[in-house]
Order: sequence, then structure tokens, then C-alpha cells
Amino acid sequence: MAPLAEKALEWLVFLHSGQETDADWAAYEDWRASGVAERKAAEQAERVWAGIGPALRRPRAGLARRSVLAGAGIALVGGAGLAAFLGMRRDLFADVRTAVGERRTHTLADGTRIELDAATSLDLHYSAKTRRIELLEGRIFVSVATDPNRPFIVDAGGGAARALGTAFEISRSGDMVNVVVSEHTVRVCYPRETDGPHVDVDAGSEVEFSRAGGLARPHAADVVSRMSWRNGLLAFQDRPLAEVVAQISRYRHGRIVIVDGELARLPVSGLFESADTAALLDALSAALPVTIDQLPWLTLIRRDASRPLEPFTRRR
Repeated sequence: MAPLAEKALEWLVFLHSGQETDADWAAYEDWRASGVAERKAAEQAERVWAGIGPALRRPRAGLARRSVLAGAGIALVGGAGLAAFLGMRRDLFADVRTAVGERRTHTLADGTRIELDAATSLDLHYSAKTRRIELLEGRIFVSVATDPNRPFIVDAGGGAARALGTAFEISRSGDMVNVVVSEHTVRVCYPRETDGPHVDVDAGSEVEFSRAGGLARPHAADVVSRMSWRNGLLAFQDRPLAEVVAQISRYRHGRIVIVDGELARLPVSGLFESADTAALLDALSAALPVTIDQLPWLTLIRRDASRPLEPFTRRR
């Protein structure tokens, strides 16, 4: 992206921060009208903004200065809208949570150990009869302490994973849930009712469930690679770029946006350090036909027109 267009995007990010004033909007409009190059750069940035913000809140009535963007179909946000746009946490009151880029281990009273990946949150619901936690968002690895009288259950996305004396990973992104088992067996139910559909997932296997797809069949998993995050690594083998971006977002502040939907399916393979997301993004731009623009709180992944998509899409 050209420097002027990057500057225009920086303007837009600030103008939706909730800290902007009428004077700031006037300054942006003055800059936009200061020359042909500035106007074209602003129009390009506004098209990008319109493409990535269709769900954002519309401007309040009476803010006439913002009509230049509203007229282009761009959703404008205040403080709450910016939080959603930047991917900030909605679960501030979770019993246990980690920040972006933070991993840690939480030991429960019964000796069960929960390793939390970055940007993860959960609630605890322990009683005399049941050990139950709810994964609100993110990814955990659980080493369950044996207690035959109290089953251990993880609720997530409308389903549940039930285990006795086992070790497994469960991740949730929205209503998509994945369970990977490294020891013994986990019974996965979806919907959550105990007498509803369920599958038993053995060590070395995984299963997914979601509102759209229901409960899938268990299949073999590369457990070592899938759980490499526990050692500060992110391993991918022909994973779609959209999935890789979702993983990077756990470790990087701000929002990463794939501007061209066709790019979301590009396959990515490699082993990367989760603590160095800048190097990971550089590797993506070198390996794939993409251009990556890094702005304050916003990273854009765009198609590089000088490199064809075909060699990559043919591999799918």
C-alpha cells in the first residue's frame, strides 16, 4: 500500500478510536481535500475500511462531518465499536483468563492442571458432585486429576467434553470447537445433553463440532504439531491462511484483516515462534502472493498482483 494510503488508514483508525474530536474530523477532511493524490489515497483507504467494517456501528445522527464516509457505506464506531473492530476482549469477568500473547498454567483445587493459550478465558463451576468448566474463548490443555466420583466436563460452544483421568486439548473460536486427545478417551457431546449425539475420541484423534456443521466424526490428529503452542511454537501443515491468521491474532494486539476473500484459502506450512509475530508475517509475505501492510492496531493482508495465485490454489 502506498504511503499516502497508509496515512489515510491511520487517520481512519484514529477517527474511530472514541477519542476523536470534531477538530480531528475537520483536519482529516482538510487533508483529504488538499490534493488529488490525497483524495485518491483517502478513497482507497475508505474502500478498504468499508470492506472490513460492514458490521460496525453506524454514526450517530447529527454528525455531519462523518457523512463523507457514511456516504461510501462505511460503518463508523465509537468506543464500544472500536473494541469489537480491534478484537478486544469481551469476557473481562471470566474466572480465569490470559491476555493477548500470554500463556500460563492454572492448577485447580483437585490437582487438575489447565494450560491456557494466549487470549483464552474460562469460567469454573465446581461442586461436590461435578467438576465443570466453561471455555468461553481460546484454547486450553487439561491434565485431569482422577476422581471417579466427580466427572470432569468442559462446556464449549453448546457442546461438552467429558473425561475421567485423561489429558486433552479443547479450543473454541466463536461456536467452532475442536477437541484433540493425547491420553485415554474423551466423550464429546453435541448438543450438550448427555443423552444426545456423542462420540468417543481416543488418544491420537480429534473431533470438531459447530452450530453449522454439527458433530463430526473423529479422525487422526498430529498431536505433537497441534499442541506445539504449549512450547511457544505454531505449527501448520497446509492450513488455510484464515486459520493461520486466527492463531496469530492470539499473540498480536490489534486486528489482522484478509482484504481479499480468495486469499483466505491459501495453504500455509511451517513452524514459527509464537512470540515473534512480525517474523511470521514477514514469512507469509515472502512465501505467498500477498502484501502485508502493518499499521497501528491494524494489519492488512492484500493480494500481490505481481505474483499469481494459481500455483497455490492448484494445491487445494
